[in-house]
Amino acid sequence: MLLGSLRPPDGFRFDCAVGTTFSLDLIALLTAPLAFAMFDWQGDDGQLAADPATGKGDPLALLESLRRCADRIHIYCQAGQIKVPPANQRLLTYLEQSVIEVLPPAARAGRAGVFHPKVWVLRFVDTADGTTVRYRLLCLTRNLTFDRSWDTVLVLEGDRSDRQNGIAENRGLAAFVRGLPGLTVRASAVNEQAAADTALIADELRVVKWKLPEGVDSVRFWPLGMDGKPTWPFSDRIDRLLVVSPFITPDFLTRLAAPGRAQFLVSRPESFREIEPSVLRERWTCLMLDEGCEAIAGADEPSDQQSASLSGLHAKLFVADAGWDAHIWTGSANATTAAFNGNVEFLVELIGKKSKLGVDATIGDGDNQPNLRSMLAPFTPEDQAVTSGADEQACEVLVDSIRRSLVAMSMELVVAPDDKDGKTFTTTLRSPEPLAITEAATVRCRPVMLVGDARALQSGCPIQVRFGPHAIQSVSSFVSFEVSARVGNTERTEAFVLNLPLVGAPTDRKERLLRDLLSDSRTLVRFLLMLLSDDPEKLFTELRELAATPEARAGARGHDGLPLLEHMLACLHRSPGKLDQVHRLIEDLRRTPEGRSILPPELEAVWGPIGQVRRELPSSAAGVGR
Repeated sequence: MLLGSLRPPDGFRFDCAVGTTFSLDLIALLTAPLAFAMFDWQGDDGQLAADPATGKGDPLALLESLRRCADRIHIYCQAGQIKVPPANQRLLTYLEQSVIEVLPPAARAGRAGVFHPKVWVLRFVDTADGTTVRYRLLCLTRNLTFDRSWDTVLVLEGDRSDRQNGIAENRGLAAFVRGLPGLTVRASAVNEQAAADTALIADELRVVKWKLPEGVDSVRFWPLGMDGKPTWPFSDRIDRLLVVSPFITPDFLTRLAAPGRAQFLVSRPESFREIEPSVLRERWTCLMLDEGCEAIAGADEPSDQQSASLSGLHAKLFVADAGWDAHIWTGSANATTAAFNGNVEFLVELIGKKSKLGVDATIGDGDNQPNLRSMLAPFTPEDQAVTSGADEQACEVLVDSIRRSLVAMSMELVVAPDDKDGKTFTTTLRSPEPLAITEAATVRCRPVMLVGDARALQSGCPIQVRFGPHAIQSVSSFVSFEVSARVGNTERTEAFVLNLPLVGAPTDRKERLLRDLLSDSRTLVRFLLMLLSDDPEKLFTELRELAATPEARAGARGHDGLPLLEHMLACLHRSPGKLDQVHRLIEDLRRTPEGRSILPPELEAVWGPIGQVRRELPSSAAGVGR
């Protein structure tokens, strides 16, 4: 569903995107460029051709989608909430500049709060003449992870208008995007491209005219916590109320509830059990997901990557009837005090007729149209609230405090050659600040590319930990930290990744990685086809058909029959700018014996005259977008 929501509209190409999430799975992020670059062809088994989560996809499609799009994707996430990726994910190098860690204003001021919004803003440009700019807004309740939970996503589309004055309804959305770079933990994390794209999107959002969904008369945008102050988006008049939230707190439920009106609360059984029963019995009709829905969410056997994923209810909705109208607030905010007083969150309010958007339309018993009621079952509050033990709470607090300390430290990674030939390197994690941890806790770390090489950090002294020697492919700005603590009989371990500044890293890391991935002539030619292709799905079909020929099965030379000449001639006519990418790749490979060894003579013969014609064309004929 996410890939479908990210894919460019017909007649448009991806230009840039800003996204926000609380927790981030780097492998999940790798899938986004597949949709932007339209490399989302599916086989008969439903698997994506290059889905990194399956381990069975085409790595070249993933590589080319990253090369096309990764530098224009900017993901702002809560610092200390990046999941540790599996081993040997060399393509994560392309995401280092895409991931920007942030903290909410409340946390900077020493108060409780997290960066929790789940929003994507996508900018598309028409492929005809590049004058029409279309925006797509995704407001999700899901993080960018492989969670197997029930969530919602709101999709709005609209075109940039030629207005000079901004549209009033868009003011909050534009201000939210504009304020994101100011939340970064490390100023260097926002490079020039990220700053320019974020500013451009924020400016143009002011004048986007949104096409509203059926039954919606108007829309409002509610950024919460960007100024560190409490925000209350709910209407003064509420006749009936429905709240859907996986996490709840008694003080928020008490504040939102009113005596004498119908109020429905959908949550998780474990969340209900943590609330004082009198708070629920007196004012709320409690509902939970039916067991059958829980079974659907976990029906498939999870992969290793998904084994720790969240499941069950994770959607957040507030539905209110007010006279003839109804309001729906959807987005990241749970029914908790922290969501509206400390966290950075984002909600979209949809306003329309009660018959279309109201409480009955959402969970009513009528048979006119399907709704959530068939997925729900009653929950009866128990006699007393269930609370976690003191040791468990103290252990969780200790681990989280160490995580926050690591996030706040001025750490960097220093990369240096380990030999005269520059083939091996060392990476040193260093910080002038001492790490203060108690004897009840330990911290280990490693660059994510160096599996099994974790080192313990010492308490009370500056950090200076050396890793290596290792190959250049193991250089990464992503560093895994594992924090373990013990309080009484309770133990807790949390692992997470920080995206740290790299000092001294070779500037040609991506080029060397590219040469390493293009291991032979056949792989090189297939990659060139992807560089040139305007229709990746058609290209995948051609490659599959060629692979099924008797010559291919008999082991004929891998690049025979691949339609490279036709694609080059087509690009020369329609999009000569794509040939510049071919030129750069071939010249890069020619610089080393290893690169020259995979350049087939047939390619040199084809490229020579076509490259000459391309060089004689004026630069204005470059064509092609990203």
